[in-house]
Amino acid sequence: MDFDNVISSNDGIAHYAENAKVHRDSAETLAIPDEFLASQKAGGGSPSRQPIDIESHNVPISKMHRKLQARHLEMIAIGGTIGTGLLLKSGGAIYSAGPLGALICYMMVGLQVFGVATSIGEMATYLPVDGAFSQLPSRFVSKALGFASGWNYWLNWALTIPAELSAIGQFMGYWIPSAVVPAWAWSAVYLVPLAGVNMIGVAGFGEAEFVLSIIKVIAVIVFLIVGICVWFGAGGGGVLWFKNWNPSVIGDSSTDKFVNIAGAFVTAFFSYGGTELVGLTAGEAANPRKSVPRAINGTFYRVFLFYIGAIFIVGVLLPPNSEILNPSNASRESPFVYVYNVVGISFGSHLMNAVVIIAALSAANSSIYATSRTLMRLAEEGSAPSVLGWVDSRGVPVFALLVSILFGALAVIGGYVAGTSQVFNFLSNFIALCIMASWMVMSYTHLRFRWGYLAQGRRIEDLPYKAPFFPYADYLSLGIGSLVTSFMLFGAFFDATIDTDWFMNNSWVYCGLPLMIGLYLIKGLELGPEEGFCLIPFHQMDFETSRLIETPEQIAENEVINRKPRNIREFVQRAAYKLF
Repeated sequence: MDFDNVISSNDGIAHYAENAKVHRDSAETLAIPDEFLASQKAGGGSPSRQPIDIESHNVPISKMHRKLQARHLEMIAIGGTIGTGLLLKSGGAIYSAGPLGALICYMMVGLQVFGVATSIGEMATYLPVDGAFSQLPSRFVSKALGFASGWNYWLNWALTIPAELSAIGQFMGYWIPSAVVPAWAWSAVYLVPLAGVNMIGVAGFGEAEFVLSIIKVIAVIVFLIVGICVWFGAGGGGVLWFKNWNPSVIGDSSTDKFVNIAGAFVTAFFSYGGTELVGLTAGEAANPRKSVPRAINGTFYRVFLFYIGAIFIVGVLLPPNSEILNPSNASRESPFVYVYNVVGISFGSHLMNAVVIIAALSAANSSIYATSRTLMRLAEEGSAPSVLGWVDSRGVPVFALLVSILFGALAVIGGYVAGTSQVFNFLSNFIALCIMASWMVMSYTHLRFRWGYLAQGRRIEDLPYKAPFFPYADYLSLGIGSLVTSFMLFGAFFDATIDTDWFMNNSWVYCGLPLMIGLYLIKGLELGPEEGFCLIPFHQMDFETSRLIETPEQIAENEVINRKPRNIREFVQRAAYKLF
């Protein structure tokens, strides 16, 4: 194990003392609330000179192996989020809200994704810790929120495993009817190689995700090119323009249209789930200060190309009332597959169906990785049984991984009992709320992180990656999340018929929201109001534990990456890198 990159407590204290200077100009520029700064002075002296608790800065040696290279993180950021949310469930957004309504949903959530990804990137680059979604809120907000956020994030990914495996059963029905091989059986078949890849260690996960992501990215780009050609008349169908935008937004009245758009936000959140995974992989990245910013850069362009572009193309090629888009259609196929059949490219439909299965496998692979690492960190924090925190010599949290794999069995059991399409709809809607809650927590955590960082007299220039548009990107993320939650609640209950379909499509209402709130209250009451619910004062925030100190080689490598292009070739390479 390489310990060269792990900061010792003495080095951390020396760095803290060296950098404990007040930079009031930076604080004013970045709009630290006056009441927060005043509370720090009241809490113990000048915010620039706070006593350091040596014990709190002792750094536990990480048990994980830093084997994820920049290429792994870049492909995880680009293709790791292209799964069944985009390739299957996105059709449901067009069916319920119309092509324009779906675009509105995906564009709004895409803006939130940009803010969340850059915020997590700043924190994860400075503190590349294991289990960022529990550890960072616990450090910079409150222990109760860290507990609730960690378990919420774990549940998000734990339920994604059976959701993706259930979808694979549907996709296999395109070739082999369920009457021959039941859909739930395919869930069991595909779970085995996923378990084997993750048992190898983080290197196995990284290489598998690298290859799978390349395939997905190429397939989506080809689909966009083919779709644009068909839109302009290729294939003999004539120029389509916006003939299929009839109607552009589903609904007989303005209220109905609003309700339908509000309901489609659930699909958008599920589709974008995983864009924040780079923050979790930072704890096992070989050079986080190189690879994490590279993975984060270009997020906006990727979102626009892969998500907004794909939704737009599907919307102009298929009418919104197509049964292929109907989420209640148990025999439906991916709209990305069906489009090839519509234009008469039969071999393309088979290739695309294979890609959709690969995408689901990739998403399930990421889910197993994220679930095991989050559960391991919860065990280390005392929020889960300690045995789940055990890591073997290969850096694999074996028992946490086994628990995660067992959740894959839910796809087999649920598919056998209720059918794979019902299982997928129920779980994906539950997961959507978990995703949104995780994003909002991390946006608020980033606000507290930056305010505390400056209140302790640290310099913005010392951050290896600085999130753009601070604090407005965080405010935008929190605003969109709050607004959309209100829309979704209104849409779920307005003129609703409470039946089986309602329970399947609104699982987030009666499961997701009560669970998140309950976890927060339980931990807060257990710790007591002062320790559990009160915000951690800025002068007590820990910015040293697990802070990565770069080696001279890493510093030199990062300087080369960050310098301006010197010629046209380097400029083209840099532009391509930012996009892809």
